[in-house]
Amino acid sequence: MAQRAILMLLEPIYETDFLPCSYGFRPGRSAHEALHALRGGFMEQGLRWVVDVDISKYFDTIDHGCLRKFLDQRVTDGVVRRMIDKWLKAGVLEKGVLRRTTGGTPQGGVISPLLSNIYLHHVLDEWFETVARPRLKGRCQLVRYADDAVMAFEDHLSGKRMLAVLGKRLERFGLTLHPTKTRFVDFRFKRPQGRHLATTATTFDFLGFTHVWGKSLKGKDVVRQITAKDRYARALAAVSEWCRQNLHRPFREQHARLSRMIRGHCAYYGISGHGKRIRWYHHQVVRISRKWLARRGRHSKLSWPRFRAMLARHPLPPASIVHSYVAQ
Repeated sequence: MAQRAILMLLEPIYETDFLPCSYGFRPGRSAHEALHALRGGFMEQGLRWVVDVDISKYFDTIDHGCLRKFLDQRVTDGVVRRMIDKWLKAGVLEKGVLRRTTGGTPQGGVISPLLSNIYLHHVLDEWFETVARPRLKGRCQLVRYADDAVMAFEDHLSGKRMLAVLGKRLERFGLTLHPTKTRFVDFRFKRPQGRHLATTATTFDFLGFTHVWGKSLKGKDVVRQITAKDRYARALAAVSEWCRQNLHRPFREQHARLSRMIRGHCAYYGISGHGKRIRWYHHQVVRISRKWLARRGRHSKLSWPRFRAMLARHPLPPASIVHSYVAQ
C-alpha cells in the first residue's frame, strides 16, 4: 500500500519527463502501441538496420547510487526518499535466508517498474534522443518496453556505430549487454538476384512477436508480426499441462478454462495479418483437449465426430483478431 501511494505521487511527475519512445509500465500505453510504432518505422520511414538490445539481468543490476542521483533531479521530499531507500535495502528472502542487495529494484514491488523506467530514461532514452541521434546519419528510432528495446536505422554505418558505443554507455551505469542476445540485424527485404534464389529476410523478436517481411492481400511488401516460436510452444505446453493435471474435472469446468486461455491468447496475439497463426492455435487447443478427454474412463473411445458434437453444444470462443492496427 505504501509503494502504491508513492507510485501515485511520482507517476504524474515523471510522465511529463518520459519520452514517446518508452511504452512499458506507463498509463495509457501498451505493448501493442510499441509494436505499431516499430512497424511504422519500417514501413513509413524506410528503416532497415536493427540493433536488438538485450540487457543482462537488468532488474538485478540497477546501481543504487546512480538511481539516487537520477531521483535527486526530480524528487527532493525527504519522506519519499527515505521510503524508497528502505525498499532498495530491504533485501530478498530466499528459503528462509535474508540476502541483502546492493543493486537492483525491489523484487515484486509495485514501485519497481517506475524505478526501472526512471533509470533507463536517463541512461538510454535521453542519451539516444539528445546525444546519439544528432550524430547519426539518416533516420533512426528507439522503441523500448521496460528493459526490452529495439533500435532501427536507415543507414547501415549508423547502426554499426550505435552497437559499438552502446555497450560502453551502459557500462558507465553498471549495466551490460547480453553477449549473444544483443545483435545487429539486416532487416532489408532481399529480392532474389537469380532464377533459383529464394527471397529471404533476416528476422528478430520483440515483445513475443517475430518480425518478418511478407506480402499483404494486395501484394505489397509489408512487415508481418507473428507469434515467436518459443512463445507459441510455451502457450500450447501450458494448455497441455493444464489438461493433463485436470483430467478428472468436469467437462464444463475444462471448457470454461480453455475458453479463458483462447481469449487471453487472442487478446495479445490477435493482430491483423496474424489470423492464420491464431486459427492454428485454436485448432491445436481443440486437438489437445480431445486427446486428454479421450483418456478419461467413460470418454476412452471419444471419436472426433462425438467430440465435435460436444463442442457444438458447448462451443469454444472463435479465433479472433482483437487489434486491427496493421493494414492488410
